[in-house]
Amino acid sequence: MLKKASGRDDDSGADWAQTMRGQLASAVAAARAAARLPAYRRAFRAAGVEAAAISADTWGSLPFLTKDDLIRGAQDNPPFGDRLGVARGDLAHVFAAPGPIYMPYTAGDMAHVAGSFARAMRSCGLEPGDLVDQTTMYNWVIAATVIDRALGMIGCGVVPGGIGQSERHLEVIRHLGVDAIVAFPTFLEHLLDRAEAEGRPLGLKKAVVMGELSHPDTKRRLHDTYGLEAREFYGVSDVGAVAWECTHGAGMHLRDDLLVEFIAPGGTTPVDPSPETPAELVVTDFHRKAMPIIRLRTGDMIDGLIRSPCACGSHAPRFTRIAGRAGEITKVKGMFVVPRLVGDVFLRHGIDRRYRLVVDRTEGGRDALTLEIEGAPLADAAGVQAGVEAALRMKLDMAFVDTLPEQGLRLLDRRNEGRPA
Repeated sequence: MLKKASGRDDDSGADWAQTMRGQLASAVAAARAAARLPAYRRAFRAAGVEAAAISADTWGSLPFLTKDDLIRGAQDNPPFGDRLGVARGDLAHVFAAPGPIYMPYTAGDMAHVAGSFARAMRSCGLEPGDLVDQTTMYNWVIAATVIDRALGMIGCGVVPGGIGQSERHLEVIRHLGVDAIVAFPTFLEHLLDRAEAEGRPLGLKKAVVMGELSHPDTKRRLHDTYGLEAREFYGVSDVGAVAWECTHGAGMHLRDDLLVEFIAPGGTTPVDPSPETPAELVVTDFHRKAMPIIRLRTGDMIDGLIRSPCACGSHAPRFTRIAGRAGEITKVKGMFVVPRLVGDVFLRHGIDRRYRLVVDRTEGGRDALTLEIEGAPLADAAGVQAGVEAALRMKLDMAFVDTLPEQGLRLLDRRNEGRPA
């Protein structure tokens, strides 16, 4: 069963407990509907649960959904892995992520997801009339398309900058007098550092950041160094924004129209998040029609919930940061990096060697990805590197090392090691 989000006896705790009961009832209805789809029906039956038996009492018996499940499903039963919940003619958008994973959305799905992003960015301080440089990717993945739509819902003017082209972003921000930006933290810091080095600071007043394992002190540094008010939200590409800060900046409030569970990383046991027992977030979206999302393991961990009332008046529990990743899938530059895809490239090239992806943060504050391969340099190293970059949709460095741990993880994330507090 679900862990209660609050053990408090005050009105705030009671309000959220009532919200959770409504969330669970909606999630049960969504799971029963999803059980008519072959992939969910097979998974539920394998767990010993039939659709008619799904209830609040049996909820904890339902299997979890993982990114690897979605990838394998799309490979075995392309393109949607037996999870398409509507007729193809009802699709409004289909996004493509590494794996490949094809994520379908109806017009209603898109409107709801965009609405969640609008709530997040409005809570973070964006207002009608703000001119916003939108710096996330527009092609293939959902991020920029849905954020662009959300900014329009708020009434912001959108400058569709997309990713990369730092000098172009600096030029446009200065020429247009852009006052707000939506960006990954490392890209934002990179722009600000370059502007400072040029002796021409930017006039940005607000920033909304998301999508990376940022250092807990990042927002304070942005304020103290650049006078920039930065607020953060946490989102999952499959369901939209999940939690967001308000202008008080005292933690990200959990969204009230999703079911969010907390489980032991790598396990199935419900836990209360704490520094001693970090918890993985599991989300169920009871609005999504084109591809229902039931008990998705996000792989993201938190190490505590703040349950005291927020000054903004919200009674939703909140957390201050994503503390890490539970498994071998992480985000780099806002994109999921799946080590298994490297193995697929190796197989095509006839390579049988141990490998490891290493994520670092450079002195300039940018993410850097390196593929370590055990043994002597490959004869077709350039071709292998190109294949891996195409599979991950990301540039990387490649290094050949004498040995790698025989049972070690295939992904090592060192971004928060040794950073100043």
